Amino acid sequence: MNQNGTVKNIEGKTAIISVRRKSMCGDNCKGCSAICNVPTMDVKADIIPDIAVGDEVEIFSEDVSVLKYSFILYGLPLAIMVAVMFLVNFLIKGEQGQIYAALLGLLSLILSFFILKKYDKIESSKKSFKYIILRKIE
Repeated sequence: MNQNGTVKNIEGKTAIISVRRKSMCGDNCKGCSAICNVPTMDVKADIIPDIAVGDEVEIFSEDVSVLKYSFILYGLPLAIMVAVMFLVNFLIKGEQGQIYAALLGLLSLILSFFILKKYDKIESSKKSFKYIILRKIE
């Protein structure tokens, strides 16, 4: 996935680049033309020659990593919640089982949040998202 960003800082051989997050609408909706407020995020990439702070650059990241991370972020909590609800509903019959299933399903969502937070720290330390500066935009 290619994105454009601005070099915010250079630390040794690594550049910190400020990139606008991709929005759901794809940056082409009427709201975006009316100064849509899309937050930015900072990413790290190895520098290339002739890069300075304030330069506009094009960066690349592998789609596989982004898709894997998105699946884990959104799919895992949903899968855990559905599995817990089915299991509780199977074990406890009747209306009471449905109440417990709903409550334990919500509890599993909360628990999966903490699991994902821990997973995010581990993945961030591994630097599994590799960003590469392709070129300086003139």
